[in-house]
Order: sequence, then structure tokens, then C-alpha cells
Amino acid sequence: MIGMLQYRYPSNRVTTRKTIMPSDDTPLFLVVDFQLSVPAAPWNDPDFYVQEITGTLKAITSDTEEPMGTIQLLLAHATQALNNRIHLAEVCDAHSDYMVSVYDALFDETGETKPELDIEPAWNDILVLLEFDVPAEFRSTGCVVRAFETAITTFASADLIVAAMEGKLHDFDGLDLTVDEWRQLGFKRIAGSQFAFRENCRKNPYGIEQD
Repeated sequence: MIGMLQYRYPSNRVTTRKTIMPSDDTPLFLVVDFQLSVPAAPWNDPDFYVQEITGTLKAITSDTEEPMGTIQLLLAHATQALNNRIHLAEVCDAHSDYMVSVYDALFDETGETKPELDIEPAWNDILVLLEFDVPAEFRSTGCVVRAFETAITTFASADLIVAAMEGKLHDFDGLDLTVDEWRQLGFKRIAGSQFAFRENCRKNPYGIEQD
């Protein structure tokens, strides 16, 4: 029987201190509450190196808490797999066809990042922005971008971030983001693939502003 450790990231540690919706004099903040289950060490199965993460978006005022939707993520622990002599290709193959496609989009036959992507070698892990479920009435607040940015800061502050886009090369459901949302997140399309990527070691000039 596999021992499972439950991790719950407290909301007050990942709160975006920005007013997100027009309101009266009541302050309103976006909070992302992350939850994931992690197999207890040692990680002997390649599939253990990919964790599924759910982020629940909440609008918080001084006296109310309103759910705004969820985001779904995958976190691939590439460096830890390497330390345990497990190749990232094996990790992705053990998890899903989706992760195999992510690997094929980023890496060449030698296991190195494709030279045409010009990826800095300082990254450690890979965060996949998998999907989101946010009602239409909240989309104009920018909460989807802010929630994904919170996830990136929390789980992949100096790593690679990948997401599937909608388009002709359509093997998987892509993120239904607007052009402006993709721009704010700073993703670059990978040629010949439905995936886009971002290096968090490089600053995105179009990212959301910080107060």
C-alpha cells in the first residue's frame, strides 16, 4: 500500500494583494488555495515524479468568501528524477500520453532541450498549466492569469512552464485563453507542436504589473 502525504498550501501564503473586481469601499482580494497528494518517499515508481495540483480561486473580503473556479496543474520533478537515475522521458511515459507529448515538444533525441528553443540551462522542473474552470462572469477580472501566475511563483519560480494551445495541431484540449492572456503569461509557441512554453529565468515584458 502506498503511503500518501496530504499537502495543503494555506491561502494566506499565496494571496495576490490586488483588487480584482470593481466594488464599493470593501477591499477584495484573490486567494488561490492549492491542494495536492504526494507519495511518501522513496519514489521508486517513475509515475511518482509527476504530481497533480488543484488550485481553488476565492474572492475574499473582510466578511465574505466567494468561490471563483479552479485551475489544474501538473508538476514534473525532473531534477529529483535525475538524482535518482530516472530519465525524464521515462517519467513522462509512465504518467500519460499528454506528458510524452510535452517531452517530445521540448527535448531532442539526446534528452537535451531543443536548440531552436534557446532555453537557458538553469531550470530544474517542469510545471504544466493543464486547464481551468472559471465562470464567464469572472474572466474580465484577470483572475485566470493571476491564478496561473501564483501557481508559477509557488511551484516553478525558476523553471520551465508548458501549456497546450488551441489550433490545427490539436491532439489535446488546449487552454481557452485570449490572445492577451497568453501575452500576459509570456508563452512562446513551439513550432510543429500545439504546446507553448515559458522560461521563468527570463523576464516577461508583458507580464502583470506589481504594485
